[in-house]
Amino acid sequence: MAKAIVLLSAVCLLAIANFAVAEFEIFDVEGQVLCDTCRLGFVTSLSSAIEGATVRLTCRNIETKNETFTTEGKTDYIGKYKLTVEGDHENDICEISLVNSPKEDCKEIVPEFITNRVVCSKNVGMHNAVRFVNPLFFRKDAPINGCKELVEQMELDDLEIL
Repeated sequence: MAKAIVLLSAVCLLAIANFAVAEFEIFDVEGQVLCDTCRLGFVTSLSSAIEGATVRLTCRNIETKNETFTTEGKTDYIGKYKLTVEGDHENDICEISLVNSPKEDCKEIVPEFITNRVVCSKNVGMHNAVRFVNPLFFRKDAPINGCKELVEQMELDDLEIL
């Protein structure tokens, strides 16, 4: 009988501890920053990673538009970043945005590729604490050699290289 009471007490304590921890969530947001070397607006075999690019994650309340969370980070040697988000942001819109590129010839920020939205809530049916986002691009000053051939190879002849 005493063993049953001890076991039941331990289970109750674990349940209470789990409930207390469940109120606070931590999410990792992972993505990549690339140089759009052909100025096409999508990843190609000629796209290159940008090491040391700065990205920012900002969450804003849906109704008030007030900022509720922000953090910044830098990309590694393959252009990947990992940002940690604290708390559940169910009532927020969270976005990753480009801040700065260390590459002098690849600094142009294209308005349609400046941000990516990311869900930072546990209440959306996702059971993974890592959120992956699409790549973000800085645009090269001018297309590099090989872009025209790449467009032809991809049979995108009607696509204009900017």
